[in-house]
Amino acid sequence: MPVLSAQNLKKSFTTPAGTIEVLRNVNLAVAPGESVSVRGESGAGKTTLLQILGGLDTPDSGELFWNGERITKRGNAFLAKARTKLIGYVFQFFHLVPELTALENVLLAARIAGTPMRQAREQAKELLARVGLAERTSHLPTKLSGGECQRVAIARALINRPPLILADEPTGNLDECTGEAIMQLIIDVCREQNTALLLVTHNLDFAARTDRRLVLRHGILEEI
Repeated sequence: MPVLSAQNLKKSFTTPAGTIEVLRNVNLAVAPGESVSVRGESGAGKTTLLQILGGLDTPDSGELFWNGERITKRGNAFLAKARTKLIGYVFQFFHLVPELTALENVLLAARIAGTPMRQAREQAKELLARVGLAERTSHLPTKLSGGECQRVAIARALINRPPLILADEPTGNLDECTGEAIMQLIIDVCREQNTALLLVTHNLDFAARTDRRLVLRHGILEEI
């Protein structure tokens, strides 16, 4: 059973210049443990697609399934609860809480999910060590580099052991060398934990590292 499945998703926006069809009958299925990349030009609708797949936006029509359960038109309370168990997010901008340490930022996601803190604290330390921050757990985001902040964000996304990671241009705010290290880290950790990865990226090389490669053109999602 796919961890994520979308059928005939459509989404359009009305502008002064007319209606723009961002998604046109998009179909997608992501298997457990599979990595899938989505490329496309700026403005092609990649982020809109990711937001709909993550239940943060709604399609005009079509169906969306999480672990085989139809979630289209479900309420926000249901989606929020289901999302904490299913999906981890890694964004282009880190969205860390500036007043919290690296460890506390990771633990915040576990707290929201209702994970017992003793168990979560050990998992958070293990994850921070895995992403190379064993010695930086007590540092605030202002004392971390951009690459280190993104490593904290990766650990935060994985703390609840979700079956799916949605990553939206996770290296777009980093220099080339740091971005290379972060992208390989995301792919490696997801494979180690058998976590499915849906990656939005402009980078051809990063996309080539995933199991399947898709392109969003003129609202249509095509497999390469």
